[in-house]
Amino acid sequence: MLSLTCPTQLRRLEETLRRSLPLALPVLGTVVTVARGDLPAYEVLVDSWPDFGVVLTRLRPEENKDPKDFYANQLTLFYRDEAAWRALLGGTEVLGWTQAFQIHGMQDGMYEAMREAADAKGLRLE
Repeated sequence: MLSLTCPTQLRRLEETLRRSLPLALPVLGTVVTVARGDLPAYEVLVDSWPDFGVVLTRLRPEENKDPKDFYANQLTLFYRDEAAWRALLGGTEVLGWTQAFQIHGMQDGMYEAMREAADAKGLRLE
């Protein structure tokens, strides 16, 4: 995944996400706040740029002081391509499956994809 840190990229992503409201609402709030410099401990990740399929925001790994604290380790998600989301779940450790986390998103298929990925890894999803 690519981390977007450039203000121009973040503003462009913000504009794109606004066109996908209300589904993009959970991730848009974090993107706007990071773009304004108000959440330095968070990062905005995309699977590709500028034609992304998945946007994920999360606490920077070095900021996560307690891997068991799923309240502190909250992620937000928006995807334009469910296949890209499923590929990300199966092929990377961007979610940090060894630690507790919460993920917020509003799209159909998100939970089912998470459940299938967790089952494939032999993990319990709550």
